[in-house]
Amino acid sequence: MDSLIDNPGIGLKLLKNLSPQSEKGTPQYYTQKLKHFLQLQIDQLAAQPQIQWTRVVYQDPQMSSQQVLEASQMPFAFAKETLAYLQREGWLTSVSSALALKPIDSETIEKGFYYCHFGESSQSNQYLLLFANGPLSHTHRQFIKRTAASIGEYLDEHQQNWQHRQKIQILEHLIQRVGHQLRHPLGLINLYAHNLSRLLPTSKEQEQASVICQTARGLNQTLTEIMQSASSKKLQIVPQDLRSLVYKTLEDFQGWISEKDIQVCCTDRSLTLKVDPLQIKQAIANLLSNAIHFSPQGATIFIDWQEQQGDVLLTLRDEGPGLSSEDLQKLFEPFYTRRSEGTGLGLAIAQKIVLDHGGKLWARNAPQKGAEFSISLPRLISSIDLSKENAAC
Repeated sequence: MDSLIDNPGIGLKLLKNLSPQSEKGTPQYYTQKLKHFLQLQIDQLAAQPQIQWTRVVYQDPQMSSQQVLEASQMPFAFAKETLAYLQREGWLTSVSSALALKPIDSETIEKGFYYCHFGESSQSNQYLLLFANGPLSHTHRQFIKRTAASIGEYLDEHQQNWQHRQKIQILEHLIQRVGHQLRHPLGLINLYAHNLSRLLPTSKEQEQASVICQTARGLNQTLTEIMQSASSKKLQIVPQDLRSLVYKTLEDFQGWISEKDIQVCCTDRSLTLKVDPLQIKQAIANLLSNAIHFSPQGATIFIDWQEQQGDVLLTLRDEGPGLSSEDLQKLFEPFYTRRSEGTGLGLAIAQKIVLDHGGKLWARNAPQKGAEFSISLPRLISSIDLSKENAAC
């Protein structure tokens, strides 16, 4: 059913409604998020007095066919012949190297139709279509092209995220399968080591059996956490102080940090957001593990977090060798690693966790030296405590 949106001085009619809200992290969630963004863009265009109707035609990689969203001023309608002509898309030309707003010149339909592809990376069947009730001024043309550029950037990002999620889906299945295969031998090692530590007299051999037992339990716990992080189960979202979460993660690595004489310069700022604590702690741990590994003896690791435009931005920077061009291209691909003992799963799992939270994870070379990883997460909470603003080393 059609719906109305209030707008001062104009009646705006949406010709397609968005679907009910889907659970975060699901394919339906990302499709709905894309639809919502595109609808907002064409609503803004249709709210301009000169523009009576807008349509965006795009390809969602999760859908098998072209998708269409429309918005128009009321009352407004086209003849069936006009709609049929537009639907055939015979007027479309190849994508140009730059954004261009082109008129549709045809004797079949009335004057006033324009179309614009979304940029150089846009496919020819993805475009913005509109009808204006008169010549468009330079300001309006620029506004339309900026809107098309924004749509193009968002579609590119949506495509990249979809490709990441496809890879991560394969990774999830693999981790679950390998995890279940490792459970049984780890359990046997733990059982036999426990029995040996009880049966052997107090001696060096008994101590060694106890160490094997403790190590097997630790490996089993790590395996549990990795399998939980790689699962597609519903996130356990609760309010969480990010400072507390980072400090707990640092405690888990304290032995390794001391061994390499690394100094951690960490923000001492309380900031509460809604996340799954176990999952986000695993993502931070995976980044921290890399930072410690690549840090030289006596180096410093910098960790900072702050609120930025309604999101929370966490950055972790080391003083290691930095990232090669190959690293920057393949960093989050499963099984890609520069660590001799690494599995190549840590950063892929971290990426998956952040995406599940509706956030972003990216990396770059730090301005001075080393690598810098950044996590952006939606805050979804109104209160903030900035009682301690200074960083503590």
